[in-house]
Amino acid sequence: MAEPQPHSRSGTPSANPLLRRPLEEDHAPAVSSPLNPNPDGATRARPRAPPREQREKRETLKKREASANTRASTPNPKQQKKEHASADSPMRYSIPEPKYSDYDAPKDGIFLPHEPNPLYAPDGVTELKKPQDHAWNKKGYKYTHCVADPLFRHKQFYRQSDSKPYGPRMSHEDTDKWFHFDESATIVTQEKGWRMGRANVVAREGRMYYEVKILKGLPAEEPDGPIEPRVPETKPGPHIRMGWSRREAPLDGPVGFDGYSYAITDVRFEALHRSRASKIFKPLPKGAKSKHMKARPPHGKPMPVDYVTDQNVHEGDVIGLEIQLPSLSLHRKVVEGIYNPAVDLGDGFDISLSPRDPLNLDKPLDIIRDRIPVPYKGNFYFEQLDYQVTKAIESYHDRGPVPKIYPSPNHEEVSLRSLPHSHIKVFKNGKEIGIAFENILAFLPPASTPSVEAVKNGARSFDDGMVGYIPAISAFNGGVAQVNFGPDFWFPPNEILKQREKDAQVSGTTTETQVPEGRKLRALGERYKEQIAEDVVWDIIDEVDFFSQDGGWEYKGEALEHAAGKSTPRARGFVNPDENVGIEVGKRY
Repeated sequence: MAEPQPHSRSGTPSANPLLRRPLEEDHAPAVSSPLNPNPDGATRARPRAPPREQREKRETLKKREASANTRASTPNPKQQKKEHASADSPMRYSIPEPKYSDYDAPKDGIFLPHEPNPLYAPDGVTELKKPQDHAWNKKGYKYTHCVADPLFRHKQFYRQSDSKPYGPRMSHEDTDKWFHFDESATIVTQEKGWRMGRANVVAREGRMYYEVKILKGLPAEEPDGPIEPRVPETKPGPHIRMGWSRREAPLDGPVGFDGYSYAITDVRFEALHRSRASKIFKPLPKGAKSKHMKARPPHGKPMPVDYVTDQNVHEGDVIGLEIQLPSLSLHRKVVEGIYNPAVDLGDGFDISLSPRDPLNLDKPLDIIRDRIPVPYKGNFYFEQLDYQVTKAIESYHDRGPVPKIYPSPNHEEVSLRSLPHSHIKVFKNGKEIGIAFENILAFLPPASTPSVEAVKNGARSFDDGMVGYIPAISAFNGGVAQVNFGPDFWFPPNEILKQREKDAQVSGTTTETQVPEGRKLRALGERYKEQIAEDVVWDIIDEVDFFSQDGGWEYKGEALEHAAGKSTPRARGFVNPDENVGIEVGKRY
């Protein structure tokens, strides 16, 4: 009989502790291997759990209310004062001090008659002459008149000035070199192909208006409608186009040629942008019956419109052009990429929502003018690198049958962002015709920027105070036009007449709601005096800025490092020696 086996004691706890197996302690490999990467037994212990996040200690509402008063009145020695963000300053160049003759008043421009036969306006009395020895804008350079002034010691002595005739007019420097002007610079013509000229006033915000009279163009006795119904080309002869242009638009082409300008044609009375013609339209009330529907802002939904057809612009007709732009504060939101159509509902001129800042801080404060004074033909000019065409706008210029790019206020490309609450309206002989363009492209930098080569050479993309939409006239084959920037218009709009009557009334006698200045229709000529005031202010600000950089009142008058130039710079925009207009400086400033 087999002996009974003893009961198993595996489930009974033993009095002696279990000993660690010697293999783990004594026979661990000295070198790690892929199968045993960490031979150290201590480090093979169980991994620790991740530390718990420490809970934020919150005080009760009563504690916070009790300590709020004491904390507010107790100064914190550790708290440092916030430093104001440093603003950019204009560049300073290495130029010599002016000569005694440089402080003289600017010389009057020279104008030569047309050869071999003089040019006259259609009245047969007003002679049109061509400016000679003027520095006109070309090759990416912009020129403005300047004069030496001993009061601007730290600003290298030069401040901005102007040339005769003084007042709002067509610019001698910002027109093609083939243009001829009368003495008032309001009548222009040229005999070549399409060429363009711009005015010396710029629209930056609000509503601006100016007029153009066709002195020589399509004959007045010619009936309206297509000139040749079966041939889209127009007859060769004098033609005029008018509109609004930015500084990037080329002067050797017509207004409306590219994405930087908007034009009205004399033939068929059409709107022209990127060399694409479109119809001027009259908006109709919502729900009205119409054959035509057009996508309109702000939501891009089709709305009923009535197109203007079978009209031409003849000799003697007066075309009025109104441009409406949002406030610069809203404009800056668009170019900075922070525009929100759900929040920014208005055009930026609302004064009922919040009182206007007395310091006007809602407008751009970065008016920086990087320019160097250069002598040219007896006068001094400020030379600066101008804005150039961007690659995005070049793609937008594509003249294919179907547009590939649609600008919008929130487009990923800054130069392709459009301005909400913007349009161009057209008048003919005092009668409102309709709207030609909506959602105009933004212009504040960085929507306007210098070329890539200019940036490599030190150019900076800043608002110089003169970027915006400028009145533009294009002439073809002897077309003659006259501009009128107000206030005495040939056919003033009724809105301007009513506004003048309100302004003539004694203040306090009317109970009507005050209209913000940005929504009043104004004559563009009023901008001329405003631009002069802005130039004076920014010249003084630049002088104060450089005065502070030079040590302020500690400055003793010793020679400054920035005034160590030995040779006077030359105008670099004129590089063709055959034109006998100057030579290019060897190095960039």
